[in-house]
Amino acid sequence: MKIYRISTGKPLFQFGDSIGNVPILGRALREWQDQIAKRYGFSIIDVLEKKRVEEEEYLVFSENLFFTDLFFKNILKAISSTHTSLRFCLKNNDFNSRFILPFSLEATKDFFFDFKFIKKNQAVEDFFISQKVYDFEVKLPDQIVKGRSYPMNQCDCFAAHIISPFHLLQVNIAVNLNRTIRIQKGKINEYLKHWKGKIGTFFFYKTLKKLNQVGKNCFIHPSAIIEGSVIGDNVQIGANAVVRLSHVGDNVSISDNVVIANSVLGKSTYISNNNYIELCMTYEETFLIHGPYQFSIFGKNSACFAVINCDYRLDQQSIKIPTDIGIVDSRQPLLGIAYGHRSKTGGGSIIAAGRIVPNDYHINPPDSIHLKFDS
Repeated sequence: MKIYRISTGKPLFQFGDSIGNVPILGRALREWQDQIAKRYGFSIIDVLEKKRVEEEEYLVFSENLFFTDLFFKNILKAISSTHTSLRFCLKNNDFNSRFILPFSLEATKDFFFDFKFIKKNQAVEDFFISQKVYDFEVKLPDQIVKGRSYPMNQCDCFAAHIISPFHLLQVNIAVNLNRTIRIQKGKINEYLKHWKGKIGTFFFYKTLKKLNQVGKNCFIHPSAIIEGSVIGDNVQIGANAVVRLSHVGDNVSISDNVVIANSVLGKSTYISNNNYIELCMTYEETFLIHGPYQFSIFGKNSACFAVINCDYRLDQQSIKIPTDIGIVDSRQPLLGIAYGHRSKTGGGSIIAAGRIVPNDYHINPPDSIHLKFDS
């Protein structure tokens, strides 16, 4: 059986990247797809969108679809016993509604992917892939999230179409957080539930540190705290910095008193002193000073200087975002900004939630003092 990847030729909306090259934890999306298929003995064949495939049966998916190893494994299991064509789907749940942004203008809560198994002359039926979701939530003030519960569940069986930088952000955050599934699957999780309070807290953070992976030639200050994170080569981490449940690329510089939480930092990113970065993703060579920055994605060689990075609507409505199919309701109460490649945003600038700063765009500070000298 053959697997086809349909190329539409559409780049990542506004950012302009070839969709197959968008980064997932520092690796190209196309590379993720190829490696998963290869693991199960398949090679993916690239075809143009309008090309007709002449096979008795085959798998076919859109090039902008991210999927995990377990999602693909469950597809192979499903097609081994079917006599019809199948379209693969996911039911809505707390994980999917949190991390899979809508990729269609149709008003549906479930997710219907452009990933199909085709048997010649057989009608296509929807097949819902089963998932195991590991519950985890963060308590936030009721003024921010109604009901105070903000899900941060993990699941290693999912897929998502990437039709905007915000979709790319969510996929990266979800894949990064999946590292903690190893804790939740193990006996240590039951132990932590039993031993609450100081003892449980001690063992939880001790277990997180066992997930650390630190590369070569790193300089990490003795007072820095690294928990549940992947650190690349030649990384510098300053005094009193905290890097928790994050993926840090090669040659990144994290200055003193910085907090990096649940984030993905691309190669050669620079984070200045006293910064706070949470649930963010950066491409390579990003520069961030004077945050906080949350729920946002930063393009290659972009820079933000003390920007007021809005990630919330005062009316507590979900945030709408621009995509390559039009304006989509993200269904997210908290979502930040997408800063384009080589964009520079000056200090004091206020950027509304769900907006995209275009590539190469410079936003000057609201007020400037210009010195003029007599000639």
